[in-house]
Amino acid sequence: MPRLTGPLFSLDARQTLAKTIVYSAWKGLNYARLRVIPYNPKSAAQQGVRTSLTYGVQYWRDGTVSAGDKTDWNTYAAGLNESGFNRYMRYFIQDNYDEGTQSYVFVGVPAPR
Repeated sequence: MPRLTGPLFSLDARQTLAKTIVYSAWKGLNYARLRVIPYNPKSAAQQGVRTSLTYGVQYWRDGTVSAGDKTDWNTYAAGLNESGFNRYMRYFIQDNYDEGTQSYVFVGVPAPR
């Protein structure tokens, strides 16, 4: 990314110009980039995965997953350089997302593996 010293003939520039170029600063350095509109499809598959993630996080936070199980998830994940929460979520999605119907189907909360 090119470094700008005087964007738009000024000392500093921020925001979007003509819905095409974004001027900003990061760690004190000015930069310019093309404006990008994020792609956010609302397909059935994506909605199913999002719903599964929502319920997985809810079960982790509200106590459905016991403190002992959380400790076990953290212990199992320690050797893999990931958190117990990430390992739990991986298995929760595998168990509770049905690819055939592309929807969230509650099978259960996975035991620590």
